[in-house]
Amino acid sequence: MRILLIIALVFLSAFSQTQNTKKRIETNKNSLRSTEILSQQLNKKLDDLANDIINGEKELKNIAISILKTKEQILNLEGNATAANKELDNLNEQNKDLIRTQKQTEDNIIRIIAEDFSLDLILEDGGVDESDEAIVATSVLSKLNNVLKDDLKKMAKNYEQTSNLIKEKSNKIEQIEGRIKEHKRKQNELIALENNQKKAIANLKRDKEIYTKKLAKLQIQQDELRKTLEELAIIAKKEDEAQKKAAEQKSKKQQQASKDGDIKQLGSSYQTSSVKRYTGAKTIAPLDDFVVKQKFGNYVDPIYNIKIFNESVVLRSKTLDAKVKSVLNGKVVFAKQTQLLDKVIIIENDNGIHTIYAHLSQIAPTIKVGVRVQKGYIIGRVKDDLTFEVTQKNYHIDPLEMIAQK
Repeated sequence: MRILLIIALVFLSAFSQTQNTKKRIETNKNSLRSTEILSQQLNKKLDDLANDIINGEKELKNIAISILKTKEQILNLEGNATAANKELDNLNEQNKDLIRTQKQTEDNIIRIIAEDFSLDLILEDGGVDESDEAIVATSVLSKLNNVLKDDLKKMAKNYEQTSNLIKEKSNKIEQIEGRIKEHKRKQNELIALENNQKKAIANLKRDKEIYTKKLAKLQIQQDELRKTLEELAIIAKKEDEAQKKAAEQKSKKQQQASKDGDIKQLGSSYQTSSVKRYTGAKTIAPLDDFVVKQKFGNYVDPIYNIKIFNESVVLRSKTLDAKVKSVLNGKVVFAKQTQLLDKVIIIENDNGIHTIYAHLSQIAPTIKVGVRVQKGYIIGRVKDDLTFEVTQKNYHIDPLEMIAQK
């Protein structure tokens, strides 16, 4: 007995451990899926993430409309549900009685058929006896036979009526059960919609948090890069008080002009950026294979209607740990790790042009301040996204105007 108890305990312990392991594996899988989704959202372009948010808000509205409709349908069904359940109980009871009556009728029909058959046999057997008693008996039996046949007809008619009633009530029961099932189905549908709504709200909240951080990070990084360029005297420092007032007045006019769209401006880069077109010959791109993740110029985000001026472009390499090349001949004037922009290289080129490479994962060992590099020289590596900026004598240039794209 003890051995059996020990075996049972061991089995239960092993089963419990297996179940716990399965739960842990499932939890880890769910956590991994959530991490993958979060990583995908973090790596998306700003405008793609904005589209996700817009689509998420539309989905949330559609779910809310579906929930309202489903609740209305449930209310309408609930109005009949109580009465339907009572009617169903009554019909089931009636059907039970009818089935009992039907069974009794069947038994009576069988009895009458048996008696009728017996009388027919007696009449056939007594046909040769022509005594008075036999004639009387035959007459009585004939009348009794006719009575039994009439009873049989009535019984058959009652049986048919009972069967029809059972069928009719069974159809009603089926219809009522269908309505009750529909009510339950709608309740389950509502639960599923509410669960989807919770998920959609959580996803939308996550995407908005990522998006807001990206917007803020974009401005902070841009300000940091501008500060570095000002310190190196590559671009002029921010305007003096008189220029600042003029810029503020200009900003007010622009804000008034865009009032209908309720467009706000983030940071100072929009007011202080001076832009000119690139007029030189096209040159090579800093990456061999890439897509443009963020374009140069004005960006009005569709979520908060904030207007940002992008002074750089972000190029996403199609290969990890990609080599970054100098797009022009020039001299390195800045090459070091920064707090916000990872590793940054700034190269002074001809005609007052400066090319800026930020968010590098590595700087080539040969790249030092004062070193001259040729076009195409490998200056470092980037993990995935390269921030690329071009200035010329206090003006910003769209880098995509300078580089040749495949």
